Amino acid sequence: MVSKMVYAYAAIQHLGYDRSTVDLAEELGVSRFMVGRMIKRARDDGLIEITPRLPDPIDPQLSQALAAAYGLNVAIVVVSPTQDDVHVRTIISTAAAHLLADLIDEDDIVGLGPGRTILQSCERLESTAHCDVVQLTGGAAAEPEEHLSAIMRLSSVAKGRMFALHAPFLATNERSWTAITGEPDVRKALSRMDRVDKAVLTVGGWPDSSLLASQLEELGEIDTLQAQGVVAEFGTTLLDADGQEVRSLDRRLIGISSEQLRRVPLKIALGGGEGKTRAVIAALRSGLVDIMVTDEATARAAIDAR
Repeated sequence: MVSKMVYAYAAIQHLGYDRSTVDLAEELGVSRFMVGRMIKRARDDGLIEITPRLPDPIDPQLSQALAAAYGLNVAIVVVSPTQDDVHVRTIISTAAAHLLADLIDEDDIVGLGPGRTILQSCERLESTAHCDVVQLTGGAAAEPEEHLSAIMRLSSVAKGRMFALHAPFLATNERSWTAITGEPDVRKALSRMDRVDKAVLTVGGWPDSSLLASQLEELGEIDTLQAQGVVAEFGTTLLDADGQEVRSLDRRLIGISSEQLRRVPLKIALGGGEGKTRAVIAALRSGLVDIMVTDEATARAAIDAR
């Protein structure tokens, strides 16, 4: 009886080292058809695992069209076989990781917003130029550890300093906001955002693809904001469908202001999937985005909306 070790050996030699089945058949003393069955058995039994190493699935024509439609420096449109949120987030974060590795310059100050896409992008980074990393918003109530994990990961890869913002994303009321932003450490962290060279933010899609919207729903406040037209948040900036700012929470949200964000030389937005189409269009219309990383379906909708 042929052992599983031989199955695995045949599969590795054929798939990993490009040896022919005829060559392997001669070495192992079996027919080439038997070698083919051994390779199939190795795959079926989980003895080997095939990991594709294809380049990011990017649509260059659609990327150029989206950039031209909204006057962006660059657009990166990834092609996803499904609109499943997890899959879309994975391919966007993979493309974003490659982008950041290329864009970050020596001694940059890079600001990171909250969101799973940013965390996954940072987790996929293997190397980058030395930079310091700044947390751009307070911690979201539901998943504050994700935001901190992202800045920790990037600062570790970049061998730079990490500057956390030890505050909530949303203050209970204006009085609480005044007290929190008046604390010396928080005030210093907020002023540091004036020196950010590159900002990376996800686009939050209201009402179902935004941690902030979920928090406001729990507080019973989301209906009022939606009545004012809010469809997205970008950092601490709330946007309506036309990309205009809705400033109702200016004195409750803690993080980079829209004025500070506009002064950042390079602003990178990540977002896509079924729940974020309106939000991405709003962010593109706002003029706050220099580079957009999104999926094919969202890009087509954005171009059509132009």
